[in-house]
Amino acid sequence: MLFTLKSFKAKPVVHELSWAKMIRYVALMGIIFSPFLFGYIDHHRLSIDLGGGDCKWTESFPLPLDSEPFGTLVASYPGGGMRVTWQQIEGLTGIQVGDDYQFSGPRVGIIKTQWPHYEGIWSYGATLNQTILVVRNPRWAIPSFHNILSEVNYGQDFSEVYPYLNDLFTKRAPIANWIKWRDLKFEKEIELWAWHIDYYMEQGSKYWTDLDFDRVGEKPFHFLTDEEKPWPKDIHCINDIDCFPKALISYEKLRKHDTGPGELSKIANAVRDKKEMTVISDEAIGCVWFETFIHAAAPNNDDRDFAGDLAEAFRFTNDQLEAMANKLEFMKEKYSAAEWANVTVAQDLVSAIEAYISDVGEERAYMLANPSPTPPPNPDYHQSLVDWYAGVGGGNRYEKDKVRAMRGYWPLVKQLYNETER
Repeated sequence: MLFTLKSFKAKPVVHELSWAKMIRYVALMGIIFSPFLFGYIDHHRLSIDLGGGDCKWTESFPLPLDSEPFGTLVASYPGGGMRVTWQQIEGLTGIQVGDDYQFSGPRVGIIKTQWPHYEGIWSYGATLNQTILVVRNPRWAIPSFHNILSEVNYGQDFSEVYPYLNDLFTKRAPIANWIKWRDLKFEKEIELWAWHIDYYMEQGSKYWTDLDFDRVGEKPFHFLTDEEKPWPKDIHCINDIDCFPKALISYEKLRKHDTGPGELSKIANAVRDKKEMTVISDEAIGCVWFETFIHAAAPNNDDRDFAGDLAEAFRFTNDQLEAMANKLEFMKEKYSAAEWANVTVAQDLVSAIEAYISDVGEERAYMLANPSPTPPPNPDYHQSLVDWYAGVGGGNRYEKDKVRAMRGYWPLVKQLYNETER
């Protein structure tokens, strides 16, 4: 899920979604008729390798309570494809993937998180050993993140989110709300998308200040700047876990039938032969990949197509797409440098980013050829967005009245607030 909820191209996406819908329709028919055709299936912790590339998909289950597994952290930017990823991991291993907001102890084995984004938490201490990083084109990840926020009514803590958990992955946000949130948050979120990658690739690059415990960079705090580099390393990546990813997974490649099994094989190679980890044979990975899309019960992004607008309706402005393209070019150049030349995960990252650059470039070209009307200047527009977001529950997490109620924290930060400030 996300923080508050915590699983948690353009034309090619239409094709992928329609294909995914077809699979889910087939799955629904299978659910209805399978008891009559095949009888009830015995549950096994690992899907069964039938040989010759065939398999029998089974549900995943938690590891036994007496297990002491080798632990893997699976990290992504929120909206970055984690749901499909953890479903595939469960199909691959037969092991239920845990969640950072529902961490139940050191024996989970595999945990998903959005850390260090403000929608993630570090609840697992030093119980994990290695990291897998999942990336998705920010063109689609950022709107997907906003859809999740909208589904949970912009809640900022679990008590606010809990009543809406059943709404997750059911509907996309109203377009009007997307435009407001986008125009208020885009500059921040495109930086956070990139910093999320940097955090793991650079083994803990810490872009927030120590007292900013939610890592949001909101008043009275700020995110660190280029002038403040070198940034410190997060203590978690020093003492708790090897943050450098053992595998870099492209969400887009994981979804496609021609590249999905290959991406899943990278996950298999990262966890195979680790203590208490079960992984189906390489020969059966293609079968498990396909069967997981059919059988995985939890809803995913495709289920939002049945209510409201399609993903392609959630657009960015020309200026925002230009900023996104510039950020992607920067990240490509950064991880194409000589120091990364022989690093497999950096090569995989650059390959993914090159595809993102192409997709964003195509959309920019279309928008430039078919420009939207330019709205008249409105000096009050930004403040109206701030007021709107505060009104739906997304105000500053460090409002003075909130912080003053934190008895152990307030003495550390009170000097950062003005006397008359609320």
